[in-house]
Amino acid sequence: MVSTLSRGKEREGLEGRYLDKYKESRKIRYCEPETKYRYIRIVRLFLRYTEGDLSRESLLGYFQSLEKLSGSYQRWVYQVLKGLYEEVEEKWPLHPKEVSPRGEPQRPYLETSEAERLLEMAKGDSLDHAMFRLALITGMRKREIRDLNLSDYDPPMLIVRTRKHGEPRVRTLDESTVKSIGEYLEGPRSIWNMKYKGKESPLFLSNNGSRLADSTLTKRFRRYMIALGKMKGTGMHSLRRTVVTWEAEGGMDEMRLMKLHGWKSSRMPGIYARLKPTRLEKEAYEPN
Repeated sequence: MVSTLSRGKEREGLEGRYLDKYKESRKIRYCEPETKYRYIRIVRLFLRYTEGDLSRESLLGYFQSLEKLSGSYQRWVYQVLKGLYEEVEEKWPLHPKEVSPRGEPQRPYLETSEAERLLEMAKGDSLDHAMFRLALITGMRKREIRDLNLSDYDPPMLIVRTRKHGEPRVRTLDESTVKSIGEYLEGPRSIWNMKYKGKESPLFLSNNGSRLADSTLTKRFRRYMIALGKMKGTGMHSLRRTVVTWEAEGGMDEMRLMKLHGWKSSRMPGIYARLKPTRLEKEAYEPN
């Protein structure tokens, strides 16, 4: 009995030491709070499952326990745990092919009815409504929306200054989107006009009049996803996948999709378009 308790305390101590060392690592200390929480949670779940055992057998056993989850999630866990092994100075014992997930990776997106409900719920907040409608019309990345300046917008034309490939692209907005952005600019946004007089001004502002932070956008969007019954994995990037799926279903060709969404590789439209959710996606993302 004593030896069993002793081994149990030893395992708990080992788990704690590994987790503490990981929390203090440079890559974690300088993460955004939300990302830090997710990484630490993955490491904590792994250490609990293996009871602090970092052997090859324990690691393989852990990945086998994840086989019903999405391919993209498993790949993410792989990278996070590899970082843990580096921090505790343990050699990573696996080859990527040994834990290569089967099937297609998950790429959550919204059904048409869910997108309509999202916009309906966001009507009470002109900022959210303008941003989400813009995302659902153009498929812009979260960072692209965040980085828009007032000078980029000349209704109905919008210049998207993408950070990913460095080449701006121009989008023509529909009347409803122009109206939604106009209501925001004439409403909450107007009180900050004097602050930016003669200066470069962000198009979308936070409550304190500064450019929106990525974490703020994430939190604002998550509130609506919770109301829709979607899991945390459905972030703002799901709106980009939704738009590409709609356009692909409508018959838009590959070259047109690449031009509209700022892609260099012809593989990207196929990766983003999700014409039908897989069984795995339904199990992992839809509420019971």
